[in-house]
Amino acid sequence: MKRGRQGVADLSIVPPDATNPRSSLTPLRPLKSDEKAVFDLAVRENAHLRQTDVPLLMGFARASAGMFRVESAGDFEKVARVAMSFATKLRLTPQSRVNPLTLARRHADAHTGPKPWDRT
Repeated sequence: MKRGRQGVADLSIVPPDATNPRSSLTPLRPLKSDEKAVFDLAVRENAHLRQTDVPLLMGFARASAGMFRVESAGDFEKVARVAMSFATKLRLTPQSRVNPLTLARRHADAHTGPKPWDRT
């Protein structure tokens, strides 16, 4: 048992290291600069991604950057489908993060007037 007054860290239920930010995710292999930019943006904006998501995230970054390098519309469609598939599996798209019923209710509430039980 320690002598003296207890400090704030001793009284906390949450351990001090639990509040530290997560370690940065790094690609398994080097990416090109545009692919690295997409990878870093996705990691920075989506806190739910974990180290186990890195292979899928690398595929997403390569497909997303590849959309800007294709010449024909057919190739663009194929690469865009791959990128969207990765984005959906990684839960980067709004459709994969929001329940459709919740979204429909939010949309319906925005277009109707005040409810009878709302006092103004």
